[in-house]
Amino acid sequence: MNAVLTVQGLSVEFALPGARIEAVRGVDLEIGEGEVLALVGESGSGKSVTAAAILGLLPRDARVTAGGVRFRGTELVGLPERRLNAHRGSGIGMIFQNPVTSLDPSFAVGSQLGDTARLHLGVSRSEAARVAGTWLERVGIPDPDRVLRSYPHELSGGMRQRVMIALAALSGPDLLIADEPTTALDATVQKQILDLLLGLSAETGTAVLLITHDFGVVAHTGSRVAVMREGEIVEVGETRRVLDAPSHPYTRSLIASVPEIGRGRPSAARHARPARSAGPSSDEAILELRGVSKEFALGGFGTGRHRTTVRAVGDVSLSVRRGETFGLIGESGSGKSTLARLSGALLPPTAGSVLFDGADAAAADARGRRDLRRRFQYVFQDAATALNPRLTAGDQIARPLVRLGKAANRREAAALTARALELVGLHAAHADRYPREFSGGQRQRVSIARAIALEPDLLVLDEPTSALDVSTQASILDLLFDLKDELGLTYVFIGHDLAVIESVCDRIGVMRHGSLVETFPVDDLFAGDRHPATRALLDAVLPIGAAHEAKEIS
Repeated sequence: MNAVLTVQGLSVEFALPGARIEAVRGVDLEIGEGEVLALVGESGSGKSVTAAAILGLLPRDARVTAGGVRFRGTELVGLPERRLNAHRGSGIGMIFQNPVTSLDPSFAVGSQLGDTARLHLGVSRSEAARVAGTWLERVGIPDPDRVLRSYPHELSGGMRQRVMIALAALSGPDLLIADEPTTALDATVQKQILDLLLGLSAETGTAVLLITHDFGVVAHTGSRVAVMREGEIVEVGETRRVLDAPSHPYTRSLIASVPEIGRGRPSAARHARPARSAGPSSDEAILELRGVSKEFALGGFGTGRHRTTVRAVGDVSLSVRRGETFGLIGESGSGKSTLARLSGALLPPTAGSVLFDGADAAAADARGRRDLRRRFQYVFQDAATALNPRLTAGDQIARPLVRLGKAANRREAAALTARALELVGLHAAHADRYPREFSGGQRQRVSIARAIALEPDLLVLDEPTSALDVSTQASILDLLFDLKDELGLTYVFIGHDLAVIESVCDRIGVMRHGSLVETFPVDDLFAGDRHPATRALLDAVLPIGAAHEAKEIS
């Protein structure tokens, strides 16, 4: 098999104030035509740095200190920027992990896809528009015409990721580097995207370097897998062999951390705990939604003829009991996050009412709204964008304490901030650090600390572990269990991973096309009378091996 990419002895060093850190050490990789190589490891192991080095996209404080990268026989390390640009896009495509920072917020999706098609394919403007629409269909977007007219901020996280994949693949590259391409996607779309990548590889001979922390993805896609730890490759082999009989202790620990549907808590949890909390402490509803609907006007500005109305949530009624963990799951764009924002009065409903502790949130006066903001807190999916990069962690936790009346002054806010950081497993000294100085898991802990410092009654967790590696995910889930018990919290847990939802929730609600199609106790997940939308999510689960497959629906 002809090698498309050969990485030999690659080492990368970061020059930081007062220190030099070797992020990648002696990495050897080879990918042949039509092959999918999965690169897996924890956050900070060097996976994304390796990908950046291949493309010559390392930050200014990093440099390749040893080894080389050969693409189709051409050495890329040290190549002038102009010659590197000739390979980027048309020769090597890149699917970045975070589409929010990769897509231009100033231009509609159709413009960005069309410009890329014209640049790399040399087609006319009309043909570029046709190619853009075709690729949106290929990546599973059901309404490509609307999405072409939309701006990135008007799309859900999963929709943006699909646009990013189309952007990278439409030029037909020889090598596609996919850095966590399915992180924000629900199970059904995830499988569709992975099948698309496999189909591209088989049909066109495109080589794929798939960077992931999801062993279900590894099992479904990889011809081979390379496991990375602290900048080094510790194990490489055929995917089936590595998953069934891993030789390195680190690989075994990663696989043990994977939450598996039908098996409750991941085995890497710090404490021996039941598969889920003991159940709701009360039948009293803390949150009620009565016939709630929400419509958005999208496309263009003002009242132009291209402006359309989209119904994101339609006639949803829901009750969340005090002390329970209610799981909300559904495909990307099904309305989960919109429903969560409606629940906390972050969005006004178009119709219906939202009651928090029996009071209508929309009818609250200024004092009532401030009290609601304190009692209802939100942990967002992406801590990197949810935290202000210009403020320290301590400032971001302390400011809401003062603003919402939880702390009388800065000294009291500092004491509460220190306690919140310690509750989430960080140190009081971490208050002086900026978000960029934390790992992904630590940033999420800071986000959780900011929420719990206010001592809320209800915490909405919007995909809080979807961007984390499996071992970090296990520690965050364990943390959430501890906090729920210690602080008496109620959770609304939004997710796309059924195994995670099953492991933490008491009840589950399934969203589809803006409607809540069913709710049920988590123990009834595999019951025979489940809605087709729930069955579709179950069918899309990617088991990591024959010994780990999900239960059959009776």
